[in-house]
Amino acid sequence: MLIKIAWRNVWRNKRRSFITIAAIFIAIFLAIIMRSLQLGMYDNMIKNVVGSFSGYFQLHSKGYWEDKNIDNSYEIAKSTINNIKEIEGVSNVIKRIQTGVLSSNNNLSKFLYVTGIEQKEEEKLTDWNKRLVDGRLLDKGDKSIIIAKGVAKYYNAKVGDSLIFIGQGFHGMQAVGIYPIQGIIDMKNPNLNNMSVFMNLSVAQDFVSADQRITNLVIDKEQYFDEIKIVEAIESKIDIQSNDLMTWKEMTPELNQLIQADNAGGIIVIIILYMIVSFGIFGTVLMMTQERLYEFGVLISIGMKKSKLMITLIFETIFLTIIGVLTGFAISRPIVNYFHFNPIRLFGSAAAQLESAGFEPVLPFMNTYDIPFIHGLIIILISLATCIYPIIIISNLNPIKAMNR
Repeated sequence: MLIKIAWRNVWRNKRRSFITIAAIFIAIFLAIIMRSLQLGMYDNMIKNVVGSFSGYFQLHSKGYWEDKNIDNSYEIAKSTINNIKEIEGVSNVIKRIQTGVLSSNNNLSKFLYVTGIEQKEEEKLTDWNKRLVDGRLLDKGDKSIIIAKGVAKYYNAKVGDSLIFIGQGFHGMQAVGIYPIQGIIDMKNPNLNNMSVFMNLSVAQDFVSADQRITNLVIDKEQYFDEIKIVEAIESKIDIQSNDLMTWKEMTPELNQLIQADNAGGIIVIIILYMIVSFGIFGTVLMMTQERLYEFGVLISIGMKKSKLMITLIFETIFLTIIGVLTGFAISRPIVNYFHFNPIRLFGSAAAQLESAGFEPVLPFMNTYDIPFIHGLIIILISLATCIYPIIIISNLNPIKAMNR
Protein backbone atom coordinates (compact mmCIF):
# COMPACT_ATOMS: atom_id res chain seq x y z
CA MET A 1 0.00 0.00 0.00
CA LEU A 2 2.71 2.47 1.02
CA ILE A 3 4.74 1.57 -2.08
CA LYS A 4 1.78 2.35 -4.36
CA ILE A 5 1.18 5.68 -2.60
CA ALA A 6 4.88 6.55 -2.88
CA TRP A 7 4.93 5.69 -6.61
CA ARG A 8 1.87 7.85 -7.24
CA ASN A 9 3.36 10.74 -5.26
CA VAL A 10 6.53 10.67 -7.36
CA TRP A 11 4.53 11.70 -10.42
CA ARG A 12 2.39 14.37 -8.75
CA ASN A 13 4.91 16.95 -9.93
CA LYS A 14 6.27 15.36 -13.09
CA ARG A 15 8.50 18.27 -14.06
CA ARG A 16 10.36 18.29 -10.75
CA SER A 17 10.66 14.51 -10.76
CA PHE A 18 12.10 14.48 -14.28
CA ILE A 19 14.63 17.19 -13.36
CA THR A 20 15.75 15.20 -10.30
CA ILE A 21 15.97 11.95 -12.28
CA ALA A 22 17.96 13.76 -14.99
CA ALA A 23 20.41 15.11 -12.38
CA ILE A 24 20.91 11.63 -10.91
CA PHE A 25 21.29 10.14 -14.41
CA ILE A 26 23.95 12.70 -15.39
CA ALA A 27 25.86 12.10 -12.14
CA ILE A 28 25.89 8.31 -12.42
CA PHE A 29 26.59 8.42 -16.17
CA LEU A 30 29.58 10.75 -15.77
CA ALA A 31 30.88 8.84 -12.75
CA ILE A 32 30.77 5.50 -14.59
CA ILE A 33 32.34 6.89 -17.77
CA MET A 34 35.07 8.78 -15.88
CA ARG A 35 36.00 5.88 -13.60
CA SER A 36 35.85 3.30 -16.41
CA LEU A 37 38.19 5.43 -18.51
CA GLN A 38 40.49 6.21 -15.59
CA LEU A 39 40.75 2.63 -14.30
CA GLY A 40 41.02 1.30 -17.86
CA MET A 41 43.93 3.64 -18.49
CA TYR A 42 45.65 2.49 -15.28
CA ASP A 43 45.08 -1.14 -16.17
CA ASN A 44 46.57 -0.58 -19.62
CA MET A 45 49.62 1.16 -18.15
CA ILE A 46 50.16 -1.68 -15.68
CA LYS A 47 49.75 -4.31 -18.41
CA ASN A 48 52.26 -2.44 -20.59
CA VAL A 49 54.80 -2.58 -17.76
CA VAL A 50 54.21 -6.12 -16.53
CA GLY A 51 53.58 -7.47 -20.02
CA SER A 52 56.69 -5.90 -21.49
CA PHE A 53 59.03 -7.67 -19.12
CA SER A 54 58.61 -7.49 -15.35
CA GLY A 55 55.46 -9.55 -14.66
CA TYR A 56 53.18 -8.84 -11.69
CA PHE A 57 55.53 -10.47 -9.17
CA GLN A 58 59.18 -11.49 -9.02
CA LEU A 59 60.95 -13.81 -6.62
CA HIS A 60 64.64 -13.13 -5.94
CA SER A 61 67.23 -14.27 -3.47
CA LYS A 62 67.57 -11.99 -0.44
CA GLY A 63 69.39 -8.79 -1.38
CA TYR A 64 69.41 -9.30 -5.15
CA TRP A 65 67.24 -6.25 -5.93
CA GLU A 66 69.69 -3.97 -4.07
CA ASP A 67 72.77 -5.64 -5.58
CA LYS A 68 72.01 -7.18 -8.97
CA ASN A 69 75.08 -9.40 -8.98
CA ILE A 70 75.25 -12.89 -10.46
CA ASP A 71 76.59 -14.07 -7.09
CA ASN A 72 73.12 -13.29 -5.69
CA SER A 73 71.53 -15.86 -8.00
CA TYR A 74 69.92 -18.94 -6.50
CA GLU A 75 68.70 -22.45 -7.25
CA ILE A 76 64.97 -23.10 -6.96
CA ALA A 77 63.46 -26.53 -6.56
CA LYS A 78 61.10 -27.74 -9.28
CA SER A 79 58.60 -28.67 -6.55
CA THR A 80 58.52 -25.03 -5.38
CA ILE A 81 57.78 -23.82 -8.92
CA ASN A 82 55.01 -26.41 -9.26
CA ASN A 83 53.52 -25.33 -5.91
CA ILE A 84 53.46 -21.71 -7.07
CA LYS A 85 51.86 -22.69 -10.39
CA GLU A 86 49.03 -24.41 -8.49
CA ILE A 87 48.09 -21.20 -6.63
CA GLU A 88 44.68 -19.88 -7.68
CA GLY A 89 45.11 -16.77 -9.84
CA VAL A 90 48.69 -17.54 -10.96
CA SER A 91 48.84 -17.89 -14.75
CA ASN A 92 52.57 -18.24 -15.53
CA VAL A 93 55.85 -18.86 -13.74
CA ILE A 94 58.98 -17.96 -15.74
CA LYS A 95 62.66 -18.54 -14.91
CA ARG A 96 65.33 -16.00 -15.89
CA ILE A 97 68.97 -15.30 -15.24
CA GLN A 98 70.24 -11.78 -15.82
CA THR A 99 73.68 -10.21 -15.74
CA GLY A 100 75.36 -7.01 -16.86
CA VAL A 101 78.05 -7.19 -19.54
CA LEU A 102 80.29 -4.92 -21.56
CA SER A 103 79.42 -5.53 -25.22
CA SER A 104 81.42 -4.58 -28.27
CA ASN A 105 81.15 -4.62 -32.03
CA ASN A 106 83.83 -3.17 -34.32
CA ASN A 107 85.01 0.00 -32.55
CA LEU A 108 81.91 0.55 -30.41
CA SER A 109 81.16 -0.69 -26.91
CA LYS A 110 78.12 -0.48 -24.63
CA PHE A 111 76.92 -1.78 -21.26
CA LEU A 112 74.00 -4.20 -21.69
CA TYR A 113 71.85 -6.54 -19.65
CA VAL A 114 71.92 -10.12 -20.92
CA THR A 115 68.86 -12.13 -19.91
CA GLY A 116 68.62 -15.88 -20.18
CA ILE A 117 65.06 -16.94 -21.00
CA GLU A 118 62.92 -19.91 -21.90
CA GLN A 119 61.38 -18.58 -25.11
CA LYS A 120 58.17 -20.62 -25.05
CA GLU A 121 57.47 -19.63 -21.43
CA GLU A 122 58.21 -15.95 -22.12
CA GLU A 123 55.65 -15.91 -24.91
CA LYS A 124 52.95 -16.63 -22.29
CA LEU A 125 53.75 -13.25 -20.75
CA THR A 126 54.56 -11.20 -23.86
CA ASP A 127 53.58 -11.64 -27.50
CA TRP A 128 57.11 -11.75 -28.87
CA ASN A 129 55.96 -12.45 -32.42
CA LYS A 130 54.29 -9.03 -32.57
CA ARG A 131 57.46 -7.38 -31.29
CA LEU A 132 59.85 -9.14 -33.63
CA VAL A 133 61.32 -6.55 -36.01
CA ASP A 134 63.69 -8.80 -37.95
CA GLY A 135 65.01 -12.36 -37.92
CA ARG A 136 63.45 -15.08 -35.78
CA LEU A 137 62.85 -15.96 -32.15
CA LEU A 138 64.91 -18.42 -30.11
CA ASP A 139 64.44 -22.16 -30.49
CA LYS A 140 65.58 -24.66 -27.91
CA GLY A 141 69.30 -25.28 -28.39
CA ASP A 142 70.04 -21.99 -30.20
CA LYS A 143 73.30 -20.41 -29.05
CA SER A 144 72.63 -17.11 -30.74
CA ILE A 145 71.00 -13.95 -29.33
CA ILE A 146 68.07 -11.58 -29.80
CA ILE A 147 68.83 -7.90 -29.33
CA ALA A 148 66.48 -4.99 -28.68
CA LYS A 149 66.11 -2.48 -31.50
CA GLY A 150 67.87 0.29 -29.54
CA VAL A 151 70.96 -1.91 -29.28
CA ALA A 152 70.73 -2.73 -32.99
CA LYS A 153 70.51 0.97 -33.79
CA TYR A 154 73.51 1.81 -31.60
CA TYR A 155 75.72 -0.79 -33.27
CA ASN A 156 74.05 -0.45 -36.68
CA ALA A 157 73.77 -4.22 -36.37
CA LYS A 158 71.64 -6.58 -38.40
CA VAL A 159 70.72 -10.26 -38.29
CA GLY A 160 73.85 -12.31 -38.89
CA ASP A 161 76.25 -9.89 -37.17
CA SER A 162 77.84 -10.80 -33.83
CA LEU A 163 78.41 -9.14 -30.45
CA ILE A 164 81.23 -9.80 -28.02
CA PHE A 165 80.34 -9.95 -24.30
CA ILE A 166 82.69 -9.57 -21.35
CA GLY A 167 81.33 -9.84 -17.84
CA GLN A 168 81.64 -11.38 -14.40
CA GLY A 169 80.62 -14.98 -13.92
CA PHE A 170 79.49 -16.79 -10.79
CA HIS A 171 81.93 -16.63 -7.86
CA GLY A 172 84.57 -14.60 -9.70
CA MET A 173 84.63 -16.61 -12.91
CA GLN A 174 85.18 -14.60 -16.08
CA ALA A 175 82.32 -14.56 -18.57
CA VAL A 176 83.43 -14.06 -22.17
CA GLY A 177 81.68 -15.00 -25.38
CA ILE A 178 80.85 -14.05 -28.95
CA TYR A 179 77.26 -14.55 -30.07
CA PRO A 180 75.61 -14.18 -33.48
CA ILE A 181 72.44 -12.08 -33.75
CA GLN A 182 69.42 -14.05 -34.97
CA GLY A 183 66.65 -11.57 -34.17
CA ILE A 184 65.84 -7.95 -33.38
CA ILE A 185 62.91 -7.13 -31.08
CA ASP A 186 61.02 -3.98 -30.11
CA MET A 187 60.53 -3.98 -26.31
CA LYS A 188 58.12 -0.99 -26.46
CA ASN A 189 60.09 0.62 -23.64
CA PRO A 190 63.00 3.03 -24.31
CA ASN A 191 65.13 1.77 -21.40
CA LEU A 192 64.64 -1.88 -22.29
CA ASN A 193 65.21 -1.18 -25.99
CA ASN A 194 68.56 0.44 -25.28
CA MET A 195 69.96 -2.19 -22.92
CA SER A 196 68.41 -5.63 -23.58
CA VAL A 197 69.86 -8.79 -25.05
CA PHE A 198 68.26 -12.24 -24.78
CA MET A 199 69.62 -15.77 -25.11
CA ASN A 200 68.41 -19.21 -24.10
CA LEU A 201 68.43 -19.81 -20.35
CA SER A 202 70.84 -22.74 -20.52
CA VAL A 203 73.23 -20.75 -22.77
CA ALA A 204 73.19 -17.80 -20.36
CA GLN A 205 73.82 -20.13 -17.39
CA ASP A 206 76.84 -21.55 -19.21
CA PHE A 207 78.03 -18.04 -20.06
CA VAL A 208 78.17 -17.02 -16.37
CA SER A 209 79.14 -20.50 -15.06
CA ALA A 210 75.96 -20.72 -13.00
CA ASP A 211 74.41 -24.03 -13.98
CA GLN A 212 70.79 -24.45 -12.80
CA ARG A 213 70.83 -21.03 -11.12
CA ILE A 214 68.46 -18.11 -11.77
CA THR A 215 68.20 -14.49 -10.66
CA ASN A 216 64.49 -13.86 -11.29
CA LEU A 217 61.40 -16.03 -11.00
CA VAL A 218 58.70 -14.03 -12.78
CA ILE A 219 55.14 -14.78 -11.68
CA ASP A 220 52.19 -13.56 -13.71
CA LYS A 221 48.55 -13.50 -12.63
CA GLU A 222 45.12 -13.67 -14.18
CA GLN A 223 43.53 -10.31 -14.95
CA TYR A 224 41.67 -8.63 -12.05
CA PHE A 225 42.67 -11.38 -9.59
CA ASP A 226 43.42 -10.10 -6.07
CA GLU A 227 47.17 -9.41 -5.79
CA ILE A 228 47.20 -9.53 -1.99
CA LYS A 229 45.74 -13.06 -1.92
CA ILE A 230 48.36 -14.26 -4.42
CA VAL A 231 51.21 -12.67 -2.44
CA GLU A 232 50.01 -14.37 0.75
CA ALA A 233 49.70 -17.71 -1.05
CA ILE A 234 53.19 -17.45 -2.59
CA GLU A 235 54.76 -16.49 0.74
CA SER A 236 53.25 -19.63 2.26
CA LYS A 237 55.09 -21.73 -0.37
CA ILE A 238 58.59 -20.20 -0.11
CA ASP A 239 61.30 -19.53 2.46
CA ILE A 240 60.76 -15.87 3.37
CA GLN A 241 64.09 -15.72 5.22
CA SER A 242 66.16 -16.35 2.08
CA ASN A 243 63.89 -14.93 -0.64
CA ASP A 244 62.34 -11.58 -1.51
CA LEU A 245 58.92 -11.46 -3.17
CA MET A 246 58.27 -8.17 -4.96
CA THR A 247 55.13 -6.86 -6.64
CA TRP A 248 55.04 -4.57 -9.68
CA LYS A 249 54.33 -1.68 -7.29
CA GLU A 250 57.67 -2.24 -5.56
CA MET A 251 59.57 -2.82 -8.79
CA THR A 252 58.11 0.26 -10.52
CA PRO A 253 57.27 2.71 -7.68
CA GLU A 254 57.17 5.68 -10.08
CA LEU A 255 54.22 4.16 -11.97
CA ASN A 256 52.43 3.30 -8.73
CA GLN A 257 52.85 6.87 -7.42
CA LEU A 258 51.64 8.32 -10.73
CA ILE A 259 48.51 6.15 -10.62
CA GLN A 260 47.80 7.00 -6.98
CA ALA A 261 48.15 10.75 -7.59
CA ASP A 262 45.93 10.71 -10.68
CA ASN A 263 43.40 8.45 -8.96
CA ALA A 264 43.15 10.88 -6.03
CA GLY A 265 42.39 13.70 -8.46
CA GLY A 266 39.67 11.65 -10.14
CA ILE A 267 38.06 10.79 -6.81
CA ILE A 268 37.99 14.46 -5.81
CA VAL A 269 36.18 15.35 -9.06
CA ILE A 270 33.59 12.62 -8.45
CA ILE A 271 33.08 13.74 -4.83
CA ILE A 272 32.36 17.28 -6.06
CA LEU A 273 29.93 15.84 -8.61
CA TYR A 274 28.15 13.85 -5.91
CA MET A 275 27.96 16.88 -3.63
CA ILE A 276 26.22 18.88 -6.36
CA VAL A 277 23.76 16.03 -6.98
CA SER A 278 23.12 15.55 -3.26
CA PHE A 279 22.02 19.21 -2.96
CA GLY A 280 19.65 18.67 -5.91
CA ILE A 281 18.12 15.54 -4.36
CA PHE A 282 17.89 17.24 -0.97
CA GLY A 283 16.11 20.24 -2.51
CA THR A 284 13.57 17.98 -4.21
CA VAL A 285 12.86 15.92 -1.08
CA LEU A 286 12.57 19.05 1.06
CA MET A 287 10.13 20.66 -1.38
CA MET A 288 8.09 17.44 -1.52
CA THR A 289 7.87 17.59 2.25
CA GLN A 290 7.11 21.31 2.65
CA GLU A 291 4.41 21.31 -0.03
CA ARG A 292 2.57 18.46 1.69
CA LEU A 293 2.68 19.55 5.32
CA TYR A 294 -1.05 20.24 5.25
CA GLU A 295 -1.68 16.82 3.75
CA PHE A 296 0.56 15.21 6.36
CA GLY A 297 -1.28 17.06 9.13
CA VAL A 298 -4.64 15.74 7.89
CA LEU A 299 -3.34 12.16 7.59
CA ILE A 300 -1.85 12.27 11.09
CA SER A 301 -5.05 13.72 12.56
CA ILE A 302 -7.16 10.88 11.13
CA GLY A 303 -4.85 8.27 12.65
CA MET A 304 -1.99 7.62 10.22
CA LYS A 305 1.28 7.01 12.01
CA LYS A 306 4.19 9.38 11.39
CA SER A 307 6.45 6.37 10.78
CA LYS A 308 4.33 5.42 7.74
CA LEU A 309 4.67 8.95 6.35
CA MET A 310 8.45 8.71 6.82
CA ILE A 311 8.57 5.35 5.04
CA THR A 312 6.48 6.73 2.18
CA LEU A 313 8.91 9.65 1.80
CA ILE A 314 11.87 7.26 1.78
CA PHE A 315 10.21 5.11 -0.90
CA GLU A 316 9.58 8.20 -3.05
CA THR A 317 13.24 9.17 -2.81
CA ILE A 318 14.38 5.61 -3.61
CA PHE A 319 12.10 5.46 -6.66
CA LEU A 320 13.52 8.71 -8.05
CA THR A 321 17.07 7.55 -7.41
CA ILE A 322 16.67 4.06 -8.84
CA ILE A 323 15.08 5.38 -12.04
CA GLY A 324 18.01 7.79 -12.52
CA VAL A 325 20.61 5.14 -11.64
CA LEU A 326 19.14 2.45 -13.91
CA THR A 327 18.90 4.93 -16.79
CA GLY A 328 22.56 5.82 -16.22
CA PHE A 329 23.48 2.11 -16.22
CA ALA A 330 21.51 1.40 -19.39
CA ILE A 331 23.10 4.21 -21.41
CA SER A 332 26.66 4.07 -20.05
CA ARG A 333 27.11 0.29 -20.27
CA PRO A 334 27.09 -0.03 -24.10
CA ILE A 335 29.49 2.92 -24.35
CA VAL A 336 31.90 1.39 -21.82
CA ASN A 337 31.74 -2.02 -23.52
CA TYR A 338 32.38 -0.52 -26.95
CA PHE A 339 35.46 1.42 -25.86
CA HIS A 340 36.72 -1.54 -23.85
CA PHE A 341 36.99 -3.63 -27.02
CA ASN A 342 37.72 -0.63 -29.30
CA PRO A 343 40.03 1.66 -27.29
CA ILE A 344 40.40 5.31 -28.18
CA ARG A 345 43.70 5.63 -30.08
CA LEU A 346 45.73 8.77 -29.50
CA PHE A 347 47.71 10.57 -32.19
CA GLY A 348 50.27 13.34 -32.42
CA SER A 349 52.25 14.63 -29.45
CA ALA A 350 50.06 12.84 -26.88
CA ALA A 351 50.75 9.48 -28.54
CA ALA A 352 54.46 10.24 -28.89
CA GLN A 353 54.70 11.15 -25.21
CA LEU A 354 53.09 7.89 -24.11
CA GLU A 355 55.17 5.80 -26.50
CA SER A 356 58.37 7.45 -25.28
CA ALA A 357 57.45 6.34 -21.75
CA GLY A 358 56.84 2.79 -22.93
CA PHE A 359 53.03 2.87 -22.97
CA GLU A 360 50.69 1.98 -25.81
CA PRO A 361 48.94 5.21 -26.99
CA VAL A 362 45.38 3.98 -26.40
CA LEU A 363 42.65 4.76 -23.85
CA PRO A 364 40.66 1.60 -23.13
CA PHE A 365 37.66 1.54 -20.77
CA MET A 366 37.42 -0.95 -17.92
CA ASN A 367 34.14 -2.84 -18.19
CA THR A 368 33.88 -4.59 -14.81
CA TYR A 369 30.47 -4.53 -13.14
CA ASP A 370 31.80 -3.31 -9.79
CA ILE A 371 32.19 0.24 -11.16
CA PRO A 372 28.46 0.87 -11.88
CA PHE A 373 27.46 -1.14 -8.80
CA ILE A 374 29.65 0.90 -6.43
CA HIS A 375 28.62 4.27 -7.85
CA GLY A 376 24.96 3.29 -8.01
CA LEU A 377 25.13 2.27 -4.35
CA ILE A 378 26.82 5.56 -3.43
CA ILE A 379 24.04 7.57 -5.12
CA ILE A 380 21.36 5.53 -3.32
CA LEU A 381 23.07 6.08 0.06
CA ILE A 382 23.36 9.81 -0.66
CA SER A 383 19.65 9.99 -1.52
CA LEU A 384 18.75 8.16 1.69
CA ALA A 385 20.94 10.57 3.67
CA THR A 386 19.03 13.53 2.19
CA CYS A 387 15.84 12.12 3.77
CA ILE A 388 17.13 12.64 7.30
CA TYR A 389 16.10 16.31 7.64
CA PRO A 390 12.60 15.84 6.08
CA ILE A 391 12.10 12.86 8.42
CA ILE A 392 12.97 15.09 11.39
CA ILE A 393 10.40 17.64 10.14
CA ILE A 394 7.71 14.93 9.98
CA SER A 395 8.63 13.51 13.39
CA ASN A 396 8.22 16.97 14.98
CA LEU A 397 5.14 17.89 12.96
CA ASN A 398 2.15 19.25 14.89
CA PRO A 399 -0.94 18.27 12.82
CA ILE A 400 -3.04 21.21 14.04
CA LYS A 401 -0.37 23.79 13.13
CA ALA A 402 0.22 22.04 9.81
CA MET A 403 -3.48 22.26 8.86
CA ASN A 404 -3.60 25.96 9.81
CA ARG A 405 -0.71 26.90 7.54
